[in-house]
Amino acid sequence: MERFKCLLILCFIFMFWTTGCFNVDLAEQRERDAGRGNTILIGVPLPMEFAKENTKFINGLRLALNEINEEGINGKKIELDIRDDKGNFKEAVDIAQEFSENTNMLAVIGHWFSDICIPVSSIYEDAGMLTIVPTVSNPELTRHGYNYIFLNIASDNSIADSMAEFAQDSGYQRVVIYYEDSTYGRNFANTIENISHKHDIKVVDRRSGLTTSGQFKRAHDKWNALEYDAVLVALNMPEGADFIRQLRNINDEVGIITGDALDVGNFIEVLGGDAEGVVITTGYNPYHDTPELQKFTEKYKSEYNENPDLWAIQGYESLMLIAHALENTNSYSPDVLADYLRNMDPVQTTLGEVHFNEFSEITGRNNYQKVVVDGEFIYLE
Repeated sequence: MERFKCLLILCFIFMFWTTGCFNVDLAEQRERDAGRGNTILIGVPLPMEFAKENTKFINGLRLALNEINEEGINGKKIELDIRDDKGNFKEAVDIAQEFSENTNMLAVIGHWFSDICIPVSSIYEDAGMLTIVPTVSNPELTRHGYNYIFLNIASDNSIADSMAEFAQDSGYQRVVIYYEDSTYGRNFANTIENISHKHDIKVVDRRSGLTTSGQFKRAHDKWNALEYDAVLVALNMPEGADFIRQLRNINDEVGIITGDALDVGNFIEVLGGDAEGVVITTGYNPYHDTPELQKFTEKYKSEYNENPDLWAIQGYESLMLIAHALENTNSYSPDVLADYLRNMDPVQTTLGEVHFNEFSEITGRNNYQKVVVDGEFIYLE
């Protein structure tokens, strides 16, 4: 028995040693291989159907690709490998493993959802893969001391603070937090609750998972008894639309304030009249007229004959960040590129002058509120 235990321990030691060496080899090999050819390969894993139906993310990404490749970077063009992870964890893990083992691939932009992105990011980190995350705002992503993972969107802390400040300015004092039972929903609900107290707003109830009309009515009866005056929402689509529709069927006057997860192109189309009065917090205001935003909007409209959305900008800026690092380092080393991004001076982008903080989270962006009035979004000062 003792001999068997010794052999087992030796096997574990060998597995740990070889895995560690394999990861180091991948990172070193990536530096050698990624810049050898005529193109720089970047992977983009995303839920294709959701992204196409709800956002203009891919359009923004391709606009950046075309702009970069007009002149190239260090004599090379960028090539994108766009994959459909279907918003499915197993699919995402398979793609992440394939991408990570491909040492010709320099960087990744993705994944889309917190429940996928947070655990999968460890695969990229272990493989020395520079990863720009354009849609996940959960700060848990960057709290592991990772070297290669960068959050390129306002964090939940920033968005929740903007929501609570708006609620306070609107005179709301007693709110309900409704959230989805996911990594995103739970974390965002916690953040909203913590920050609401700082704005002298009382959270009278927190709920998720109201699936039947009976459950919803009982919960709403409780909220009425607690004299609630607004609901702060931590939901994605389509769950967000389902909740708002149920709430409006019972109460068409209570305030509804959401995060940017519901800032999707078909929000008003899906909800119709139930969207009236809903306030969405977003990182994009088309009337915040800076030269950079104006230039981007003109290029986007010229290419696609429509206005961009927040997610078009996220796709555009994520690829532009990688290009910026490549141009300023003239290196294909993931370590050099990550160090440059983490320590770079503030750089002017479409959404403001930004840099990354000590947690590799983007800072320097503003949050805005927009409200649905007569079937259209009105941006608030």
